[in-house]
Amino acid sequence: MQNKAYINGQNAQIKIKYNPTTMFVYAVTEDELNQVVSKLQGKSATVFDQIPEFLVKECIQNIKKPLIYIFNVSINQGILADLMKIAKIRPIFKRGDGYDSSNYRPISILSFFSKILEKQIYNRLILFTSKHNILTC
Repeated sequence: MQNKAYINGQNAQIKIKYNPTTMFVYAVTEDELNQVVSKLQGKSATVFDQIPEFLVKECIQNIKKPLIYIFNVSINQGILADLMKIAKIRPIFKRGDGYDSSNYRPISILSFFSKILEKQIYNRLILFTSKHNILTC
């Protein structure tokens, strides 16, 4: 495969070897977005951005095009929007003495939109690892 690149302002030909075991992260589609949103089951109270899950599910047909655009730009550029990186950390009591901080575990409360993108990337990663038998039982 030949690609054109510019090195020091000069057009140069670069040969890129094809590697069948390289993970390609394909674009998000409307069908995939609908499927992921319908299957996500978070608790409205655990959403960071104060936008309840049921509201996103109700409005997904109206917001899917800009959402897909944002997700695909994020995937193509490898950059996650700053607001999707923010999480609230809450301590959850495990057991024992309630006054001992080691008896708590932290959980991250994320934006529902970051959960959607995370699930889409997860699906691609699982597909790739399964296809190439990378993970062991």
